[in-house]
Amino acid sequence: MFVLLYTVIPVIKILPMSIKKFRRLKILLAAVTICIIINIYAELSYRSYIPLEIDDSLNDHGKWRKLSQDQIHNLSNLGRILFLDETPQVAVPQTTVYKILVWKFGEFLTTRHIRNPSNPLQDCSVQNCVITYKDADIKTADLVVFLLHRIQNIKEIPARTAGSSQIWTFLTDESPYNTFLYRVNNTVDFYNGMFNWSMSYRLVSDIPVPYGRTVPLKNKMDKFNVADWNKSKKQDVLVAIVISNCSEKRLMYIKELSKYVRVDAYGGCGTLQCPGHFHTDCKIISDYKFYLSFENTECDEYITEKVWWSGYHKKAIPVIMGGSKLSLQQSLPPNSYIDVNDFALPKDLASYLLYLNSSLNEMENFFKWKRDFEVLNEHGYFHSLSVHYCRICEALNYNSKKTKIYNNLNDFISLNSSGSFVSVCYYLDLTFTTFILIV
Repeated sequence: MFVLLYTVIPVIKILPMSIKKFRRLKILLAAVTICIIINIYAELSYRSYIPLEIDDSLNDHGKWRKLSQDQIHNLSNLGRILFLDETPQVAVPQTTVYKILVWKFGEFLTTRHIRNPSNPLQDCSVQNCVITYKDADIKTADLVVFLLHRIQNIKEIPARTAGSSQIWTFLTDESPYNTFLYRVNNTVDFYNGMFNWSMSYRLVSDIPVPYGRTVPLKNKMDKFNVADWNKSKKQDVLVAIVISNCSEKRLMYIKELSKYVRVDAYGGCGTLQCPGHFHTDCKIISDYKFYLSFENTECDEYITEKVWWSGYHKKAIPVIMGGSKLSLQQSLPPNSYIDVNDFALPKDLASYLLYLNSSLNEMENFFKWKRDFEVLNEHGYFHSLSVHYCRICEALNYNSKKTKIYNNLNDFISLNSSGSFVSVCYYLDLTFTTFILIV
């Protein structure tokens, strides 16, 4: 409706005056009605946005995620271990040694994913794999990883030996909009029928590698001391963001939010500078109570280091723009974050943040999860833990080797959390044209 309203206004200018007045009246009435509905919704959202108590009975075996039966059915064995807390069942003897080849771009991944070059599988549950970057090993590798983001076109994919039991795996930790760095004559459809396994941030990947994970604690922790936490944080500026991809929607939202609550914006799109981008940590972010974890695209399950590291690791409450409500609920600690989609306008979000800041009792609700869960950063940025190579080796040990082919990669990339084929993400540069009109 907003988009229709936005596009009708220019047309009115070329119509006769009588029609203009009539349509202006209709538009005015529609706008007033919309604003009334928005304000009612915002008020209800504001009043009802009270975190629920965590049900201890759901902490075991991943029940707290409340995955659907279809999701559970589509989990790989490794996925069941990671997200349902099932006990690993090694399918092969540890004497079997697997060779893993990272095709062409292994060296590119080294800095991010290897902390100990002498043992890339350090602290992994299995150790019976060797990693190689030599393309000549394509003849002997048990599994070959193809990093889609760096592949320029299908010609870079080698010929495959017919009847081979070799497992070809595509790796992508980018959103569907950014699957390929080189997009000219390069779409996922060109790679249909090539790959046996998937490796991505999605729960139902054959080799799941989300940017982070929520795991239950074996022993309940003491109550979080919110008073000490509050003393360690800035009192004059509550909100921060590091942003270098200057997408229109994010910048407009931040600008509007800043009218009602102070926001310190660091990076190429902000007014403040902080060293580091992926490799060097921006330590000053730890001083803020809230972090704007605004993704560059809103896609199901695409929850990046902006949430896991800049939010949870920095002991800030993540304010999230990105991912569906269901995917956030199934991935993040219960009652631990704020979703911008729960607020009709940035003004309403600002009011809620100021309200929380005025009441430590309400703020404490966002830390109750710490008694039952912990957050693991597993993306490899900022020298954090990276588990990518470990997960490949674990998949070779735990997953079924039954023949499988991805004949339609779009089916995998475009499935939402409930398993329905829908458009599950949109680029934030293109979707915020009507906001200022309503305000």
